[in-house]
Amino acid sequence: MNTSLLRMLMCCLLLLPLFSAGQDSASIYTAQLLQPPADSVRSQAIGRLAALRIPATFPLLMAINDKKLYLLDQKAVTIDSHPSSEGTYRLYSLYPDNTLLTNSSGQPLLLQLSALKTVDIPRADRLQLASIAPLFNLFSNDPQKRTLAYSQLKHTGDSATLRTLKAALARESNTDALRTGKEALYAMQLYNVSTTAIAKAYIDSIADNWSDNAPVLLRDYARSGFLNQETAQYAAAKAVGLEKRYDNLQRVQHFFSGLSLGSILVLIALGLSIVYGLAGIINMAHGEFMMIGAYTTYCTQVIFTKALGIPQTDLFFFFALPFSFLVAGSLGWVLERLVIRHLYAKPLESLLATWGVSLILIQTARLLFGDLTAVKTPQLLAGGWQVSPHLTLPYNRLFIIALSILMVLFTYLMLYRTRLGLQIRSVTQNRQMSACLGIETRRVASITFFIGSGLAGLAGCAITLIGNVVPDMGQTYIVDSFLVVVTGGVGKLAGTILSGLGIGFFTKISESFFQAVYGKVFILVFIMLFMQYKPKGLFPDKGRIAED
Repeated sequence: MNTSLLRMLMCCLLLLPLFSAGQDSASIYTAQLLQPPADSVRSQAIGRLAALRIPATFPLLMAINDKKLYLLDQKAVTIDSHPSSEGTYRLYSLYPDNTLLTNSSGQPLLLQLSALKTVDIPRADRLQLASIAPLFNLFSNDPQKRTLAYSQLKHTGDSATLRTLKAALARESNTDALRTGKEALYAMQLYNVSTTAIAKAYIDSIADNWSDNAPVLLRDYARSGFLNQETAQYAAAKAVGLEKRYDNLQRVQHFFSGLSLGSILVLIALGLSIVYGLAGIINMAHGEFMMIGAYTTYCTQVIFTKALGIPQTDLFFFFALPFSFLVAGSLGWVLERLVIRHLYAKPLESLLATWGVSLILIQTARLLFGDLTAVKTPQLLAGGWQVSPHLTLPYNRLFIIALSILMVLFTYLMLYRTRLGLQIRSVTQNRQMSACLGIETRRVASITFFIGSGLAGLAGCAITLIGNVVPDMGQTYIVDSFLVVVTGGVGKLAGTILSGLGIGFFTKISESFFQAVYGKVFILVFIMLFMQYKPKGLFPDKGRIAED
């Protein structure tokens, strides 16, 4: 036993130089490339590195091919694809390790090109890399480029390409790129097997991996009849199964999109429903309070980044949530005190007055902020929850759904569990009788406008997560908000929730069959027909407005 063990150890020692020979050669050729005694030596070194196809040298060869090879303290580095706002670049080492360079505090090292020494490689030398250039992006620092490079690999039996692909996958960290790379690996191996059992195993691996091109790849394999009819039928059946699963996930995605849109409509219409139910006022400026909440969020971001000097933080958004409520609510309170209070018994005049206020607010926002601004999405809400390879639920929309649920709960507790809520419901049903009972109806109306406008401002803060901030953004949602209120029943919380979610679902379902414009027409026609049978909405009002 000891003799056998000794022989194995001696064999390993004898083979060790062979294992490291390629790596030693690459180090020699890399040194000749960076500091050549003559141009011919550098040209020969590039040719030898291209022939060896050692994965560790690919980042270096890619930098040569892209003309982005530099020296920093006699060390080969390359730069990021795009400069920062200050004109600096992040740096990456190239050989023997391909890593992001950092400074003494552990932050990415940022330098200008003037601080680097450019290594000029003639075009004739770069042409030697043409045969392996398609493989370079497998080792790119950009995950999207790596994903594209994996998807473009041919189903070839080239052992060198297969070895390179395995080396790239061994260091792959991006989930999407890894899935695409595994698909390319399984496809290469599928076209190089000779038994049915192994072919089915690779087909199962492709189906379980389920990258974007999996159904197409399996159908192409089935049509080719590469091995035999049995494997072709097996691959075709797997492709059909994947397409059915994808259709089911698309239905789930439409359901989530409808829930997300419905939550936005509920959040916007919640305040409008309360105000409309209490005062009977068609507040055409309600959408502009949403716009005010969005611009409050933008101003909070500017304060944090410029005034306080805290650019990399998510705190600004969470501070903006209460600020947007307070700012929009305060302006709603001012609008009620100055305009709405004098127009309670004049619905047409109130409509025209609030429409004029909305135009003033839109133009004021345009003068102060311009036509287009944007709020940076908090890092905490960037990305999404990947339920399956083809179903991702964005965190920002999940947050909006959660915020809508929280605001519905807040509104319910305020209306049905507080003295103020009791007074609001009393004034909503009968203003004169409430006044006779000692309720200060004007104070209740002011507070209600404050709460309703504040909820609209909160909705504007939330909408900055999914779109840009523009002066007329409120006009996009005001019609849908009124549809929600009218369909659900004036001043009815349950009606607002059901109609908001229903309109959101129907909108997304119709958009999956028709274009967005025709989908909107379909929703309007549906609501018109619904109102013929339920003219007072899902939950008819039983108070003052119903009597009028």
